[in-house]
Amino acid sequence: MRRFFLEELDGSAKEAEITGEEFTHLKKVLRLGPGDSAAIFNGRGLELFGRIESIGQRSAKITIEGRSEDRKESPFGLALLQGLLKGDRPEFIVQKATELGLTAICFYTTARTVPRVDGEGLEKKLLRWKKAAIEAAKQCGRSTLPLITLAPGLKEAVQETKAGLKIVLWEKEGTASLKDLLSGKAPEAAALLIGPEGGLSDEEVKLAESAGFQKAGMGPRILRAETAAVAAAAVIEYAFGGFGQAAS
Repeated sequence: MRRFFLEELDGSAKEAEITGEEFTHLKKVLRLGPGDSAAIFNGRGLELFGRIESIGQRSAKITIEGRSEDRKESPFGLALLQGLLKGDRPEFIVQKATELGLTAICFYTTARTVPRVDGEGLEKKLLRWKKAAIEAAKQCGRSTLPLITLAPGLKEAVQETKAGLKIVLWEKEGTASLKDLLSGKAPEAAALLIGPEGGLSDEEVKLAESAGFQKAGMGPRILRAETAAVAAAAVIEYAFGGFGQAAS
């Protein structure tokens, strides 16, 4: 069943109207017509399904037939704190984090962060990131979008993080392995901190530790920031049952 995002969707709705980019995708890309099945979700956990009643020049009307109870969310919340990266790498991270089931993504800037975003540029980036999350959610079956934010700095990002388990990836020798930190009982919420392209400085890691983060390594190889984010998030999700298996 094809899925469409409708942010203002209400649980009591008897019908829904698809407009804008979602309508263009429905009509011109998917070439759906009256009688075809469709699902609509609002990004906050609500998903309804029904059939296309009619298609006009600018919108399609869907008659609601029921509510989906097929939950695709992880049994615990995982937030990613990611140093802001260049180019389209943030969109890649948003896409993969959404697919993996993360509940929040907070980008932040540091002394080693290359991109600088403020004002109108910030609004544009947030919209691009949200669009990437929507497309990923449509593909993977999630009806809840991760919360995406941009913190003004690392200090603000770590101080705002509330989680029972907080991990910062650190490549220096003597750091505990990520596997060791995931050997306990699954927390209700966890946070994963990844540096920007240039990595985190010793002072920044100490700042994270003062906020309750524990250092963890992922082996002898140095991973790109976006690779580390996806790999570590997948390992944490697997360890605590995010892929549907029982947590250890």
